[in-house]
Amino acid sequence: MTQSRTAYPLDDDPRGWTPRLVVSTVAMVMVVELVALSYTMTATALPSVTRHFHTGQGGWLLTCYMLTGAVVSPPLGKLADLHGKRRVLLGALTLATAGAALSALAPTFGVLLAGRCLEGFAISGMFLTYSLMRDVYPPRTLPLAASVSMTGIGVFGVGVPFLVGWLLDTFGFRGMYTFNVIATLILAVLILLTTPESAMRRPARVDYGGAVLLGGGLAMVLVAVSMGQQWGWSSAADLGLFAGGFAALAVFALRARKVQDPVLDIALFTRRPILLAAVTGAMAYGATVVPATILPILSLTPSAAGGTYGLGMTAFAFAAIASPQAVAQVIGGFGVGRVVRRVAARWTMIAGLCLVALSGLSLYFFNDSLGQVLAAAVCDGLGTGLAYGSVPNMVIAETPPEQQASIAGSVQVCQSGFASIVPVIMFAVMARSATVSQQGVLYAEEGIQGALLLMVGLAFVGVVLALTVLAPRRRGAVPVVPVPPKPALAEGHADA
Repeated sequence: MTQSRTAYPLDDDPRGWTPRLVVSTVAMVMVVELVALSYTMTATALPSVTRHFHTGQGGWLLTCYMLTGAVVSPPLGKLADLHGKRRVLLGALTLATAGAALSALAPTFGVLLAGRCLEGFAISGMFLTYSLMRDVYPPRTLPLAASVSMTGIGVFGVGVPFLVGWLLDTFGFRGMYTFNVIATLILAVLILLTTPESAMRRPARVDYGGAVLLGGGLAMVLVAVSMGQQWGWSSAADLGLFAGGFAALAVFALRARKVQDPVLDIALFTRRPILLAAVTGAMAYGATVVPATILPILSLTPSAAGGTYGLGMTAFAFAAIASPQAVAQVIGGFGVGRVVRRVAARWTMIAGLCLVALSGLSLYFFNDSLGQVLAAAVCDGLGTGLAYGSVPNMVIAETPPEQQASIAGSVQVCQSGFASIVPVIMFAVMARSATVSQQGVLYAEEGIQGALLLMVGLAFVGVVLALTVLAPRRRGAVPVVPVPPKPALAEGHADA
């Protein structure tokens, strides 16, 4: 589909960046920052939440959030193709606001999990934002805007850790989720007022059945992994969940080959560039889940708790680590935007994964002082910025405009789906050496080290795959035949 000049309604100035475009970019970037912040805030609050509800299953607050995002992203991508990307993005933010309100008021741990599931709808903003940018932003501003949309500009990441620390120390986790309600509402209004709707439309069918099979299958397997040590790995309940989960996933895979517009189009991943973006993005997301959880544990655990680690920091003081980490992530994201016209995004992804692995190794050996933890956090932030900023540029470079939302949604389900699995595995590893104390759950040093090895291993696998089997074919090789785009619907003009 050929795009005319009118396809970029925000391009009303030959200089590119205009005041309206800047405000639009900031609003959509802050949506992505809030998605990441919601995960980090919950990870920071886990000790408080588990003490309040007397549960050892706090990791599910992270998994529910990511798993919901993974399952709903493809259907939302299809709906965006049908009805408009801005409209679907605003709908997802509305549901996320309701989820944050439910989390803030939750009387039980089960209700809190339900709220976190609804908040997971906001994860779709991580691909809907740069898909919308693709349609309405001028080409000269798109690479920087898309990169920054995945890594942030520091509006939330730099200053908000201090606010989050104050909220947790003063009001507990409920104050933290109340902040999410207010912030999400403000961002939705800003996007509504500054960002036009995309004129791009494409016929599609929403595979709700596939979403149920995928989400249900993953959930059953993850519950089995999470409860295996408590129930017994050979218990009937655990084996039954494993069997049911894998059966649902098998039916999903078979169904995806037969239905039109499946929730996850497996055929897309026969295209090497798309597979490269999905796999390396999944490795990056999975690896960076670990420090988001481990850094608060290392920092907030009292130094006299009996372990060989623990800085004894308050949640407010922890911002001294979280803020520099966020600054480094912003620098990494801007770096991708600056070099992606000259360097393939695959190389910035590889650089980011290498830095994430280096951060994990550093924490494995050196984690008993503020300087050591801070240095590793900054290294992780820079690597995260490079890796996250590479994903949208890898997708945009290889995706026709009319397929942007759907393919981005399929890549997102791989990233978020894999990232939802990692917390369950991580806490299963750490639970083997966990003890209950007055401060909550205390993890032994070997449990922390096991989680860090998981982080390093995921990043290393991503680098190896990007350099070998997923590397672009050399000239002269038989190219992968791209999936032909479906005809787009000629529907209206972009909204003002």
